[in-house]
Amino acid sequence: MSENIENIQSNAENIQMSESVQQTWNEFYAMNMPKPAPPPRQYGLKEKLLLPVSLLIAILFDRLLVTGFFYENNIGIYTGAFWLCYMVIFYVFFWNKLKRNKVAWLVAACTAAMSIWFFFSPEQNWQYSLITWLVIPNVLMAHAQWTAGNYTLKNSDGMAIAWFFGWLVKPFTGISALLGAAGSLLSAGNKSVAKRALIGFCIAFSLLVIVVPLLMSADQVFGYFLRQVFSGSGNPGISIFRLSIVAVVFGLLYSFLWNVGFGETKQHRISTTRSIDSMISAIVLGSVIFVYILFCVIQFTYLFAGVGLPAGMTYSEYAREGFAQTVVVCAINLLIFGVFLRFGKQHKPLMSMLCGLLVLTGIMLLSGAVRLNLYIGAYGMTWLRLLSAWFIIYLAVVIILCFIRLLLKKQLPIIALCALILLFWYVALGYLNPDNFVDWYNYDFFVRQ
Repeated sequence: MSENIENIQSNAENIQMSESVQQTWNEFYAMNMPKPAPPPRQYGLKEKLLLPVSLLIAILFDRLLVTGFFYENNIGIYTGAFWLCYMVIFYVFFWNKLKRNKVAWLVAACTAAMSIWFFFSPEQNWQYSLITWLVIPNVLMAHAQWTAGNYTLKNSDGMAIAWFFGWLVKPFTGISALLGAAGSLLSAGNKSVAKRALIGFCIAFSLLVIVVPLLMSADQVFGYFLRQVFSGSGNPGISIFRLSIVAVVFGLLYSFLWNVGFGETKQHRISTTRSIDSMISAIVLGSVIFVYILFCVIQFTYLFAGVGLPAGMTYSEYAREGFAQTVVVCAINLLIFGVFLRFGKQHKPLMSMLCGLLVLTGIMLLSGAVRLNLYIGAYGMTWLRLLSAWFIIYLAVVIILCFIRLLLKKQLPIIALCALILLFWYVALGYLNPDNFVDWYNYDFFVRQ
């Protein structure tokens, strides 16, 4: 009986040993065997449709922007046409993201107004045209990042970071998606999609071959511009160069738009956990305010009170030497205000110093306006003087907003509001027609003289 019990115990121990050996072997096998490859990423229909959309925009970039810049005298019309086409395509493709985004619509309306301005602007407004030529793509970059990240007005600092990422990172991080989407069209499961798309393009091309010549015959201006846009250079070297432009723009644009619609949507934020020390705030703001008080005393003495200037100095010279610098200092003051309001410790002494800074900035801005008025009264109006006056009015509005922010003690999205007001104010300057306004003012000025 005892022998049977011992045999049973021995068999149980052997079974336990064999189970432990088997478990050890399974663990070793699992660790050393290659893991199965993950299934290939499936690209959605919109990611595939983005391929012809990006190609279309790249072709328009070549035929409008490149043609206007290198081969035509009136680059403005081609620039305006390209950006209008881009915005229409962008809104059609990302309609679900944009249809309820009021801020995006406001920015798009201002950008469309700048693009339309190119069609009606006289050729002599070259300064505003050059600035607008640079402003539009930067505004649309902010518009695209706003769309991609679903930002709010209160997260404008994160929006600024996303703007830099939009130029420096996102045109490159979606190249793999471009290759994957293009490769998925050639896979066995998507041959029917590619076939239907090819049939659609063939039908559309056949219709356009009939309709476009009729429209060109019906309107000579339409026919002229269409011939200019699609005329060939006849030079193989230039053709290869322009095809290369289309290819590069297509790749970068697909990557950028893919990030807008399908990339990571994490919002960038600037941390405010580390605040500026109270003593540092007091020393910096106190030093700046002391210097500004001395400056404002001089303004009240010589500029506002009408006390005679030092010998050998006229009021026109006094004004000419200072109004631009004063306006720049006012803009720097507002930047200082924003930094200490955002990162300074919120206590009463700091709020009092910031309020004093705003008051002194308002006095300095008024000084710049008086100087500018004296200079215009002596020498007439120019484009730069008009731009300075326009900017002074804008800075006055910003100072009022800053005072409202201090009084309400609420998280007023002041940076976003200032940016939107600046955009609107810049568009209004274009439709004022700066050169015509300068000519009208100077004619009236010399008649009064």
